[in-house]
Amino acid sequence: MSAAATDTTGSADSAASRTAPVVLRADDVSVEYDGERPTRAVRGVSFRLHRGEVLGIAGESGCGKSTLAYAITRMLRAPARMTGGGVVFRGSDGVETDIAALDDAGLREFRWNRLSMVFQSAMNALNPVTTVGRQFDDIFRAHLPGAPKEERARRTRELLEMVGIDADRAGSYPHELSGGMRQRVVIAMALALEPGVVIMDEPTTALDVVVQREILDEIERLREQLGFSVVFITHDLNLLLEISDRLAVMYAGRIVEYAPAEHLGGAAAHPYTQGLLRSFPDLTGERRELRGIPGSPPDLREDLTGCAFADRCPDAFEPCRSVQPRLLAVPDRPGQWTAACHLHDPAFRAPGTSEPDPPGGRPEAVDGSAPSEGSTT
Repeated sequence: MSAAATDTTGSADSAASRTAPVVLRADDVSVEYDGERPTRAVRGVSFRLHRGEVLGIAGESGCGKSTLAYAITRMLRAPARMTGGGVVFRGSDGVETDIAALDDAGLREFRWNRLSMVFQSAMNALNPVTTVGRQFDDIFRAHLPGAPKEERARRTRELLEMVGIDADRAGSYPHELSGGMRQRVVIAMALALEPGVVIMDEPTTALDVVVQREILDEIERLREQLGFSVVFITHDLNLLLEISDRLAVMYAGRIVEYAPAEHLGGAAAHPYTQGLLRSFPDLTGERRELRGIPGSPPDLREDLTGCAFADRCPDAFEPCRSVQPRLLAVPDRPGQWTAACHLHDPAFRAPGTSEPDPPGGRPEAVDGSAPSEGSTT
C-alpha cells in the first residue's frame, strides 16, 4: 500500500501513542546462532512500544526481524540463543516483568495472558486433524485450567464472531476454511486471553491483496476495540507506512532508522530506507522508475567493520567502511527520529555538505528506543 493512502487521523493517533506509557521495552538485545562460525543475527537492538500503538519493523529477509520477535517472546530454540540485553513488560497496573528472568511456570502464565504472537506462515500453524474449537479449548485448558467447559465453549464462539467468523465454524477443521478465515482464526487465538501486546510476524504473507486488506482492517478494528499494542513485522515497508505509528528499519541485525511513520515516506534519513522506498511503486503519485538496491546483505557470521550497508550505499564516503555509525538523533526531522548514518553525524559529515550543527551542538548518541516526551519508562 502507498504511504499516500494513510488515514488523515494517523497524525493525531501517533501523537497520542507517543504520550502513552511504555508497555514493552527492549534494551540492547543480541542473538547468535551457534555453529563453527556463529551467526550474529541480532546486534544490540533497543526499542520502546507504547500502550495502544503499532510499531512496525521492516527490512530485507535475513535482517533479524523474526529472530528479534522470538527473542522478545523467549521462543528461541537451539542453536539460537540470546547473548545480551533484556526485555521488560509493563502491565496496566504498572508492575514490570523481566521476561528473561521468568521460570517455566512464570513464562507459561505470562505468554498469551500478557504477550502473544501471530507466527509467520500462521495459516499453517493450525493442527490439520483437530477442529478449530478444540484448538481454542487447548489454549484455555493450558492457561485457564479452572475455567468450566461451558465457559470455554462460550468464549470460543465469542472470539470467532469477534473476527467475523460464524461461531458454528468452531466445529470445522482447518482445511474447511479459506486462507483468510484461517488467518482470522490465528489472530483470534492470539487475542484469546486479552494480552497487552501482540507480536505479528508477517501476518498477511501468502494472502491476496483483497484478503490482506480485510485482515489489516480487522487488526486495526480489534486494536481500537481492545486497546492492545502491536509489533508488526514485515518486509513490506509501504504497508507499514500506512498502518504503523512508528517505524524501525533493520539491516544486518541492527536498527538503522527509527522514525514516525507519518513522515518517513517523504523524508527518510538513512540511504537503506531510501532504497527500500524507491523499490516500491506509489499507487497515487506520479509514475517513476523503480530501482532495487544493488548487491547483497553482508554475511552475519563476519565481524562487520564500519557501516554494514557501505558496500551497497550510493552515498558512502571514507569513514563508512571503518567506523560503525551510531544511532543519533536527526535534528532536521520532526518528532523522535534517529538514524545510524555518518551523513547525519557532524563528526563524519560528507565533504561538501554545509548542514549546520543543531542547536546545542553535536547530538548525543541514543539507543533505538527514542523515548517519547511525557512517556513513562
